[in-house]
Amino acid sequence: MQKIAAKISDDIYKKLDEEVKSGIFPDISSAINAALKKAYAKKSRTYLKWLMKKENIAEPAMLKEIETLRK
Repeated sequence: MQKIAAKISDDIYKKLDEEVKSGIFPDISSAINAALKKAYAKKSRTYLKWLMKKENIAEPAMLKEIETLRK
């Protein structure tokens, strides 16, 4: 797994630290990893929705295509 360094604001760090202290995450690194994954997933969903709208694809058609690909 790759390692990165990032600068985050004090208020975000405090919120992450609170989540660690409350037991939601075992450490700050885990909290940051979860936040990055969540942000990337949100970005991916937003892009997919935009693409569906641009190509005029309805949600049921998209879900049917996904089911076909999974088989």
